Amino acid sequence: MKFILKNNLFTTIKVILTVLAAFFVFEPAVLGANSITVSQTVDAEIAFATAASNITMSPSLNASTGGTASGGTQVVVKTNNGAGYNMTLAADSALGMIGAASSTNAIPAYAPAAAGVPDYSFTVPANQAYFGYTAEASTTADLSTAFKDLAGACNNASGADTADKCWINAGTSPFTIVNRSGATVVSGATTTLKFLVVINSNPSPSIPNDTYVATTTLTATVN
Repeated sequence: MKFILKNNLFTTIKVILTVLAAFFVFEPAVLGANSITVSQTVDAEIAFATAASNITMSPSLNASTGGTASGGTQVVVKTNNGAGYNMTLAADSALGMIGAASSTNAIPAYAPAAAGVPDYSFTVPANQAYFGYTAEASTTADLSTAFKDLAGACNNASGADTADKCWINAGTSPFTIVNRSGATVVSGATTTLKFLVVINSNPSPSIPNDTYVATTTLTATVN
């Protein structure tokens, strides 16, 4: 009888030890479980995929008889910024185009009817001359409100991007020409800049023989 009790006790202890061994083998997989969060920051980037090129206005003009000369360039901006970007234009001089031979010579900057608001048409009074510009965008929504037109007037948020309309002077303060609300496609977003010189016959003040130059700077910044 004693032998049987001891044997049963030994069997019981063996079962308990087996259960404990199994517990320590399998339980750590549960007790030691933890989750890992992996994060990666991607910086907002912006670049001129295609830079604007220098412009030679055409044709050359005769101050006494007057005429119109034009020129343009395109710039392509790329950004991965989800909030988009804005681009401004600023001129080195508020006077317009300055003579290369003499800085006292100038083709005056365009004078819109309302300061800071483009005119739908490029209007030059008799016996005067003006230099100005307009902007157009590959995506109308990207274009600054100032250059959107509706019913023959510019500065309309719900307006269109009509070609060769909405002209303004190039001032020394940065003027927003594009304000995009999202990232660009891989190829970027294109903006077209058009410049215009109109000289009416016998302008006053006079415009002497010279080569006239205007230097402008485009600046693109993520929103």
